[in-house]
Amino acid sequence: MIIINTLACAGLDRLPDGEWKLHSRFSQAINFCHPGGELLTLFRYGKGMGPTGVLLNTEQFPRVANVKRIIKQGNTLQALNMMIRSHRVLRLQLPATAFTPVDLSFYTHQSGLVGSLNQPLDIMPLYPEIIAQLECWHHGAVPDWRWLIGRGPGLTPSGDDMLTGMIAVLYACGIFTQQPSFLPPADRLAQLTTSVSCSYLNSARIGEFSTPVLKVIRSLQSGRDPHSAICRLLAVGHTSGADIVLGIAIAQRWLQVSDSRRRHARSGNNTHVYSGC
Repeated sequence: MIIINTLACAGLDRLPDGEWKLHSRFSQAINFCHPGGELLTLFRYGKGMGPTGVLLNTEQFPRVANVKRIIKQGNTLQALNMMIRSHRVLRLQLPATAFTPVDLSFYTHQSGLVGSLNQPLDIMPLYPEIIAQLECWHHGAVPDWRWLIGRGPGLTPSGDDMLTGMIAVLYACGIFTQQPSFLPPADRLAQLTTSVSCSYLNSARIGEFSTPVLKVIRSLQSGRDPHSAICRLLAVGHTSGADIVLGIAIAQRWLQVSDSRRRHARSGNNTHVYSGC
């Protein structure tokens, strides 16, 4: 039995033990699916790590390239003649604090649904519809994202990636769990989008995100220059990174406008977004 000690794992405690079968294989990630629909991913070091899976170094990853079946028991995975285990467990969650707004004017990357990131947010397609649902949620109703979930290209469709970025902001400012449910229930969500995207959204709903997303939000929270973290996120997928960054920017804009209205209605500080470092 060959023992592979991975760099780290995350979210394995949330995943059921038992047999997992190959779902999809890519150059940077290999996805395995449980009969219940959950997803477990083997990540290759270099592009970051998602909220449920294990991170392997560049020498270990090719050794698992042909694995088609995994048996999970706790934080240990068994495949072929290999035992994959990790002693470092990452908690990929966000602290809640104020943060600076992201500036997209420097980024010409294309999103999957609305074009270039550097165009004004308020003239982007879908922007009014998204803001309307955020307002609906803010006023105590359950938003209807069925028109956005599963929409757009990719294994994680663009609409889903935008929602992930928005949820990251709402968690980071500490209001996500204070409002009604933001996403459809897990069983309904599974009918609206891909299993991979469903896994990422279900992680987001409990405040767990991929490391590239966390680095962007944390850089904004700390007041550091977020450019390098944003560039790393933009490099994720074909448009996934750009769509997540766009979701971050839209949610921040909505919070700014919402906070501005409250400040005009009563005295008090803006608790979500600050303008300086």
